[in-house]
Amino acid sequence: MKSITMAEKLLKYYDDAKKLGGLKAQMRLALITKVPSAKAVSAPDSSDNIQSFEKAMMEIKKEFM
Repeated sequence: MKSITMAEKLLKYYDDAKKLGGLKAQMRLALITKVPSAKAVSAPDSSDNIQSFEKAMMEIKKEFM
């Protein structure tokens, strides 16, 4: 089984946001986390970043579900 790399973890949040609400949800994710998808490719998967993306996704789920 393939392990998830640093970039893949944060980019998966962008994929999930797209599934929930398309480009609008992705833009919302970037706004909340202050990490645009282009920077998510190289951003570290630190606990702070993961926590920030998790909180943002909870907010996005409330808005788009």
